[in-house]
Amino acid sequence: MHMNKCFHLAYELKALLDNDSRILLLNELEKEMEEDEEIMALSYNKDLKETYLNDALKHFGKDSIEVRKANVEYFRAASKLNENEKVKKYLQAYNEVESLYKEINEILFNDFKGIRCHAHRSR
Repeated sequence: MHMNKCFHLAYELKALLDNDSRILLLNELEKEMEEDEEIMALSYNKDLKETYLNDALKHFGKDSIEVRKANVEYFRAASKLNENEKVKKYLQAYNEVESLYKEINEILFNDFKGIRCHAHRSR
């Protein structure tokens, strides 16, 4: 297939995806979350707890009380964020779009799995 035809088909696919109801919904839900102060506060708190956990892991053993405490705090913060109804809807929409992308990837590239190009290998 001629490369221009490939590019044309790729742009057609992109246009179809840009107008796909699942992707449009995901974008809409993401915007709603970004405008929601409660979600932003919950997300910020989760990020702080994740940073605290990562710092604890760097300085203490993974079985230390500091790491266990940080892990519990991170889990609670992440759970509280994920319990928000808007976040639940977003995550469901995200999973649907991710499945769509995986299906497209499988269709487009499945024939190339395991193929190695040796033509440009340095000798």
